[in-house]
Amino acid sequence: MLKIINSIYDFNQHENAYIIKLSLKKYVHIFNNFDPYPIRKRDIDQNVATFLEDCSNDIPFNQKVILEITLTEDSTDSDLEARTTKGLRNYFLYMYQYYKNERRKTVNNSIYYMVFFVLLASLTFWLEYLHLNYNQILIRTVMEGMSIGSWVFLWEAIAGLLLKNRSVITLSRTYKRYLDSKIMFKTS
Repeated sequence: MLKIINSIYDFNQHENAYIIKLSLKKYVHIFNNFDPYPIRKRDIDQNVATFLEDCSNDIPFNQKVILEITLTEDSTDSDLEARTTKGLRNYFLYMYQYYKNERRKTVNNSIYYMVFFVLLASLTFWLEYLHLNYNQILIRTVMEGMSIGSWVFLWEAIAGLLLKNRSVITLSRTYKRYLDSKIMFKTS
């Protein structure tokens, strides 16, 4: 696997990190054109975000990365580089916090679903134990509905923890890695 990654990405021996190269014409092309905020508060362009997420998925999370941005039309501007770096870091921090909160919500929802499962399953077993005989069809229908509902809540709890949470964890780790990464600028 590392052989394939090494053929796709350059490796900086000194930093012990893979280099993710991004080539743009100007500093502002990193960011969303429709976002009116100053560079330090802007969202990054969706294509850039998708590219960074895809690159991060290629490289194992135990490896560090360096983000190397090459500009083809802008000349070096240390002030603009500082503001761009600040904007990228703000975006990475925001996305990391967002996905961290999504993880928390998913876990909390799964706990609620598990509680509802236990309550409905317990109520179903309790009603079964009572052997109620009035209007047998109605009681049987209600008990079957509660039994099916309890299993639906159990499935939602399991799916939330094992399936839905996985992609959120991956994105959270992706943006945490970029938040901790070194950002370098070059001009060509």
